[in-house]
Amino acid sequence: MTKYGMVVMVFVLLWSFVGCSKQEEKEKVGQIEEKKEVMAGKEEVKLPEGHPAIGDGKGTSAEDIGQKQISVEEARKAAVSHPTNGEVKREVRVPDEVKARWKSVSLKVKDKEKNSEETVSISVGKEMPIKGTNFAIKVKVFLPYYTMYDTYISSKSNEPVNPAVLVELLEGGKSVANGWVFANFTAFNSYKHSRYEITLPPISSKSSK
Repeated sequence: MTKYGMVVMVFVLLWSFVGCSKQEEKEKVGQIEEKKEVMAGKEEVKLPEGHPAIGDGKGTSAEDIGQKQISVEEARKAAVSHPTNGEVKREVRVPDEVKARWKSVSLKVKDKEKNSEETVSISVGKEMPIKGTNFAIKVKVFLPYYTMYDTYISSKSNEPVNPAVLVELLEGGKSVANGWVFANFTAFNSYKHSRYEITLPPISSKSSK
């Protein structure tokens, strides 16, 4: 082989090596870009921590889950917007279907003075004396889905999504405390009294009487 032929061969080998290196670099870049796209796609569908999976294997769709979240958010906003100073300024409208279904409500009554607690069932619109005292508790209104509208308060449906009860504490026949008690958002209860604490236990659709 001539000296010129050897130079040509070396040049061809170098060119082939450079070409292969560039091809490998392109392939690596392509793989990196592909991984980025896959990761971006995963980030787009990633749900917040604690969020239920889309499609829970029980036929629940993303739309159903969204509707449930909206209901809870609406209930929270209604509770937040309610005044907590014990005053009831807005008209309360109880739908007929609510009156027909929810006849009584169970309440937990805690006597802070005696450090005792009991669960009582009181008919809506009625009052119940607290044994051995001059006090009585009256259940004025029960709303399974408490909702505050522009000019009044009512129940958005007959299902216990945001249960609330309007109670009044009487002493010797005179009102000494009056306000709302929520089952789910107790921090926004407007009923306050130094001795008698009233809470509304969790309510299910089967709780109506």
